[in-house]
Amino acid sequence: MDMMDNKSKFLKLKEGEREARREILIEATLDLFGKKPFDEIGVRDIAAAVGVSPASMYRYFPSREDLFVEAFIKDLREIEKWLANLLDSSEELSLEEFSESLIRYLIDSEPTFQMMSYLMIKGTMTPDLLRKYNGVQRAMLNKFEQVLKRNGIECTDRITAHAFYASLNGILMTFRNYPGRTREEIEKHINRLSALLCKMLRASSEA
Repeated sequence: MDMMDNKSKFLKLKEGEREARREILIEATLDLFGKKPFDEIGVRDIAAAVGVSPASMYRYFPSREDLFVEAFIKDLREIEKWLANLLDSSEELSLEEFSESLIRYLIDSEPTFQMMSYLMIKGTMTPDLLRKYNGVQRAMLNKFEQVLKRNGIECTDRITAHAFYASLNGILMTFRNYPGRTREEIEKHINRLSALLCKMLRASSEA
């Protein structure tokens, strides 16, 4: 084996180690999102969770914000996989069943809600992160388009899938933490609103 082969293997190993450390930091961030508000989470908190110095984190992420967005992208990928399994489990999944299942999943997911709120406030990301984010959003929208088509709602362009996706997210953002209501009351109200949304989508398709 010549020196170039050894060097190539060494560089691949270093890159693999780097990605593994990035993944650990992302997982720690997701865990912290489930425990405290994003605006209370600093670099020191994340570094302490994995046992490294705060300065060493910047070897893997240019900023705290970049790390937060990477964590959100990873979380969205998990949701997309979950949606794929949901659609594979039933060929006759109604819009209401799809919506109720997704609502239940997201109501129980504090990290997702925290990151959705954060991204709405921040609204910017680097070109590389935007490329990743757009990719996972397209995969999510494919699942919404799939369930719409199964229910006889044609999507000649993606606007209907966009409306369905954005409306469900908006309902969740508005009512998920509504003051003075129990979790059961909130879920019941959100499901009523999502059922109305599904009815409106069908009516629009039939018009």
